[in-house]
Amino acid sequence: MSNQSVGLAPRALAMVIDGALMLAASTLLMWAVYGDPVSKWTDLRPGTLAINWLLPLIVCVVFWSWQGATPGKLVAGIKVVDARSGKHPSPQQAALRWAGYLVSAIPLFAGFLWARVDAEGRTWHDRLSRTAVERSREAPADGEGLLIGYIASHWRGEQSLAQSFWINHVLLTWPVAAGVQGLVAWLATKSEGLQGVAIALLIAWPLLIVIEVWSAVGTWRSVRGYVDAGGSYLISGLARLSLLGSFLQIAFSLALGVFSEFPELWKLARGIDPIGNVRLSVSADGRTMQFNGPIGAGDAHRLGTLLAASPAVRLLEVASPGGRVTEAERMVELIRQRGVGTRAIGNCESACTLVFLAGNKRQLMPGAQLGFHRASSGTFNPAFDEIANQELARTYRRMELPEDFIEKTLSTPSRRMWYPAAEDLVRHSLILPPPRTLDVALPEGDKPGQYAPLVDYVNALRASDAWFRLDQRFPGLIDDAAGRMRNAHMALAGSEHAVAGAQIAAQAALAPNVREMLLNGSRDLRRRYLQVLRAQLTAAQALGADTCQSWLSGSPVPRRLLPEEAMALEARWLTESAAETAPLRARAPQATALELEVVARTVGTAAAGAFSKLWTDGDAGPAPISCERASLVLNQLQRSTAVAPRELAERVVFQNVR
Repeated sequence: MSNQSVGLAPRALAMVIDGALMLAASTLLMWAVYGDPVSKWTDLRPGTLAINWLLPLIVCVVFWSWQGATPGKLVAGIKVVDARSGKHPSPQQAALRWAGYLVSAIPLFAGFLWARVDAEGRTWHDRLSRTAVERSREAPADGEGLLIGYIASHWRGEQSLAQSFWINHVLLTWPVAAGVQGLVAWLATKSEGLQGVAIALLIAWPLLIVIEVWSAVGTWRSVRGYVDAGGSYLISGLARLSLLGSFLQIAFSLALGVFSEFPELWKLARGIDPIGNVRLSVSADGRTMQFNGPIGAGDAHRLGTLLAASPAVRLLEVASPGGRVTEAERMVELIRQRGVGTRAIGNCESACTLVFLAGNKRQLMPGAQLGFHRASSGTFNPAFDEIANQELARTYRRMELPEDFIEKTLSTPSRRMWYPAAEDLVRHSLILPPPRTLDVALPEGDKPGQYAPLVDYVNALRASDAWFRLDQRFPGLIDDAAGRMRNAHMALAGSEHAVAGAQIAAQAALAPNVREMLLNGSRDLRRRYLQVLRAQLTAAQALGADTCQSWLSGSPVPRRLLPEEAMALEARWLTESAAETAPLRARAPQATALELEVVARTVGTAAAGAFSKLWTDGDAGPAPISCERASLVLNQLQRSTAVAPRELAERVVFQNVR
């Protein structure tokens, strides 16, 4: 049939179909390779050139030389032939024809429109490659368009098995399925246009099912025609096996796609995020913002609005299971622009870690953890999962997460969680190191010369594991200590002793509680503290006799001269002891004369009350004994083998019996 009967309409339809397929393929590939589905004309990266230029060339050359038509031309019922022989064009002709597309397109597509005036209805690229376009099937009946005719012929099984299977079943159906899965992946990881995407999915899912049924049924009928015409039973069997897989895929899509996800999609289509939304609130003093719950659509906008309305906010306290990654990425920009710190007061997992890492100062409260895992595309397609995780890795690199953390994150399944140890987070400077001793970093005011409000001192103490646990054991302790700390800090303003004085004032609030634990706590608690005392006594003796005696008298000043490791031992003891169940009795009984005699015979006459001045203000007089004798008492206690007398002595050494 002469190519003169082929007008511009079939050619245009073919170009639209081919263009849509290539656009879908290039978008997915660009997303997979570069994390960005759109490329610019000036993008000359090798991958971009291969995807947007080399791939279309290869596809066109293969299809024109194999079938004489691309998928779009097959649908339109036209084909490319050698103008002289009427056969499929050679690969060289096909490559030249593709290059001719550029020649025809540059002068405002004049080369395409040339077919209207050409005597043989050929375009410039047809002339350049010595090809022509002819009809591959009879023109559709009156009232039946090209597309409807193609759909009907496939449904009836009238097309060849090769065309039905490879073109209609593979090249037309699979991209549509990939597109739907891409929308699902977008929903799972993004939040841009969620409502529109959900509406599109509600339309696309049924459409996909219809297309898959049309494709599978038509191909099945083509297999039957192929066998009736004497075709290979092996090829027909393989084709039917593949089609059975397609029918299972349809059932799988219905069960796990349409039916299971419909409630969530319906909510999204109505503008409701099914995962929920984060709860945002600002403290009474306006300096701390609470961030709790899942990160849903629109939460970044809400956070930005609340930050703009709360200029005094300096700290964001987070506790969230994660949520929409795109929303979290927008929050990152807001937090960095504002320059606020972040503090995890509960588990901060998945997308929440992005919010946490955006803080200029990052703290992990006692009991809180950061949780990392692989991203999930929301599909059962490993390719989309891989794309989502490549993008997640790029995001974490922008957040300066160490490579070993990223590798561990990507190796943790999306349904599990990896919680790195606090020591590893400190080692990589992802969080501020928690205080090792009872000393804490004093907060700074908003301006030079100003002092931070009381709540900042409270927060500074709460960041210490020891203070946090002690406040749980003795409610109100941190509030009392913070008030004393701030008052001392202000009273000693300008003095070189301002910082030390503030720390001493805070720890003075703790002194009665420490003595209560020593006197009324368990045997193991006191025994562990005696080990702490041994280390501190050794360190104090190294500082000189006068300093050691002052420390033993309970003065807080020489305590600050002890090495950090000795004070860290005490802080760890306080942390562990605070978790011990409080005794039922309010006070331990005072030692009787008989008990004092037993202690004297067991560890010496100097033992009773030897350490009774510790954790006092040092104003109650000199130490009960010398440091040398205190060392002897500790040695005698350690060597004592009689269980009951030793336990009695370990309690009496802290009682004021003199």
